[in-house]
This record gives sequence, structure tokens and C-alpha cells, in this order.
Amino acid sequence: MSDHRAGLVGVVGRPNVGKSTLVNALVGFPVAITSRKAQTTRHRILGVLTRPDAQILFVDTPGLQNEHTAALNRQLRRAAYSVIAEVPVLLWVADILKVTDEDLQIVKELPKEACVLAVLNKADRIARDHHREAAFELGQRLAQLYPFKSIIPISAQSGFQLETLLKELVAVLPEGPALMDTEQVTDRPLRFMAAELIREKLFRLLGDELPYEATVVIDQYEESPGRTLIHATIVVGRASHKPMVLGEAGQRLKRIGTEARRDIAKLAGIPVELRLWVKVVANWADQDKLVQSFGYGDL
Repeated sequence: MSDHRAGLVGVVGRPNVGKSTLVNALVGFPVAITSRKAQTTRHRILGVLTRPDAQILFVDTPGLQNEHTAALNRQLRRAAYSVIAEVPVLLWVADILKVTDEDLQIVKELPKEACVLAVLNKADRIARDHHREAAFELGQRLAQLYPFKSIIPISAQSGFQLETLLKELVAVLPEGPALMDTEQVTDRPLRFMAAELIREKLFRLLGDELPYEATVVIDQYEESPGRTLIHATIVVGRASHKPMVLGEAGQRLKRIGTEARRDIAKLAGIPVELRLWVKVVANWADQDKLVQSFGYGDL
């Protein structure tokens, strides 16, 4: 089809502005994990939306921030900035009521030759006249700061203006056939998604109680007719973190496993047997070799 369009779209911004929630909403499938904890996304996640008129490959990136300076965060920043440098169409996402100096610094670093759409998320929270006025002034300020293709207030949570955003995106993509199988929603294998879902439950159930340094390693992954067997280790950076994950009499770890197993089975379409362990690897997130060995070398 000569009028069919396809291409990559990078999704960038600070942590906790709703990038992963937006990608999941646009794709219509939970390809990226979400939580209130900063830097939940640690990999470049590809979410695929296939429509009759277009195929959009969304690249969700780790949130850009300067709070953490360990080896892990340096690697996450490199991953995000490589998308900014390499992907010609970008969505810069910000919280419409909480645009910070960090947000604006990211805008200043966007390549001028890129096609960038400003996405002001959480617009459903605008409930008062002074908020609406502030949002309007923000749009004017952003238009002066960078030559955005469009500035669109949306709500990834409620779906407000997502179809408008998609129409704008399709219009700027190059003409061409689908780049991936039209049945795919992500390029990530189930083994990878299993680790991400375990990590999501870890962060959701512990919240701010669990420090930043925690990850999940899949030790064994076996698929057989009617069942998938997964052995995984939750890696923490300090001995004091281990009892946080275990909980009293191991009940918290059991709940993490139960909720993760349910979601992995839903994704796999068959029953899953999941066994979890907790291991302490001292200060792993501040050691480049360990960061790479845990799967963050090629984000």
C-alpha cells in the first residue's frame, strides 16, 4: 500500500512522567512495566502498534535524571541518549503540572534535526482555571524553546487525546510496509518479559522501602508442552535489603512470586511454575562489570 506508513518512535523524558504507561496504552498491551518508583524502566523496550494505515515501533527508554550517579544509572543514561541520537521521530513526555528544570534541560539537548512531538501527560488532572492558564502558558514557553512538530496534552491513564497523538505520529512517519510481523506487540522474548514482570511486582509491593539497587536474573527457563518452568534470583545490593524482600517468614517473597506467576502465565498462555530466590551482591549497581553481567550492557 503506497499510503501505508511505518517507523521508529523514541519515547524520552524524566522518570515518573508516564512514558511506559503511555507506550502500553498506545500499543494496547503491557509491554513495559510500570510503578511509582523512579527508573522502573531500565531497558529500551520496543512496543509495536499495527494499524491498517501504519505500524509504529515505540522505543520506551529509561527515565533521564541525575539523582543516581552509579554505574547502573550511567548505563541507563547512555541507553536513553542513544535513542535520542538515533531515532528520527521522538516523543518528549512531561507531566503537564510538574515541568521541571530537568525536563527543560532534556528539551535543550534534543537534536534540532529530529521530528519531536511534545506530549504533556496527566492532562486529566487539570481541574481548575489557574491550572488551565498555567498549561496554556507552558505550551507557549515550550514553543519558544524548541521547534516541536506538535504540543499535545494527553492522559495516558484515561486515554484522553491518544487518538489525536497517533494521527499526528502517523502523519510524520515515512511511507513504507510494516517493519515487523503484524502479530507482534514487542521484540522482547518471554524470558526477558518474565524478569521484568518479577521486577515490577518487587517495586510495586515494596515501593520506596526497597532502595534503588535491585534487579532480577533468570537462572533457568524451560518451555515444555503445557508448562513453563522459571527459576529466578532477585539481586539486592546490601545484606539489609534481603529481609525487606523476604518479608516475615518469607511471605513478601511468596506474594511477589504469586503475582508475577499470574501475569507471566497470562502472557505465555500456559501455566507457569516460578521459583524465586534472593541473593546479596554487594554494591553491584556501582560496578560496571556487574552491571553488564546482569544484562544492562546492551540496553
